Amino acid sequence: LGYVLERGADPARDSVEIPGSVLVLTRGEPTDITVVNRLAEPTGVHWHGIELESYSDGVVGWSGAGDRVAPRIAPGDSFTARLTLPRAGTFMYHTHLNDLVQLTSGLYGAIVVLEPGRTLDPATDHVLVAGWDGAEGTPWIVVNGDSAPPPLTLAAGVTHRFRLVNIGSAGRLGFKLERAGASVTWRRVAKDGADLPPSQVREHAAQERLDVGESRDVVLAAPAPGSYRLTVGYGLAERTWTREVVVR
Repeated sequence: LGYVLERGADPARDSVEIPGSVLVLTRGEPTDITVVNRLAEPTGVHWHGIELESYSDGVVGWSGAGDRVAPRIAPGDSFTARLTLPRAGTFMYHTHLNDLVQLTSGLYGAIVVLEPGRTLDPATDHVLVAGWDGAEGTPWIVVNGDSAPPPLTLAAGVTHRFRLVNIGSAGRLGFKLERAGASVTWRRVAKDGADLPPSQVREHAAQERLDVGESRDVVLAAPAPGSYRLTVGYGLAERTWTREVVVR
């Protein structure tokens, strides 16, 4: 399952994008997002960690007040969420009905909120959304919907931002970047869509531990050329996701 952003033409009814579409929004800009349900079952969409009017928050039967609460989105029906993002940062959206099955099937995505006038440059701004692949037993980890991705190539000598997200169904995930024979550090700059105060922005070992529903922004300043390894996991070797990072 997946979320597909409409880009002019109506997406094909059987289209699924891996990973789910990253929604790039602008701080302070009123934005309506209409979710059209093409599943064979009801669903709901929650806009995670965002300050917004309760009804739009999307938790079925809970968001809202009185007789006006967020409904199930029935097959073939739609729901419009009204968002005005007060902070620039990294957030997420995900299903909030039949969570275990729908979430581990891929119904989640990242939201990147930028300051007015800014654009997202995928060459230096990297969104990494970690989730589960399937609901049975010890889960396999996927990042951006992929369990065995090709190497990620970065430009040397420039600053790179990594937006880390844990949207697995349970458990704290570790993210780590390392290079054989050399220490690697990065700078933590934001948590859960909020910039950190200057006293907490400092270089440290390139390791982060994120609970479910957390996001973390880190900055890797001017990496040296070479081969690095990015890993995401629970500490179980057979369930650890790995990707080669090539800096050149």
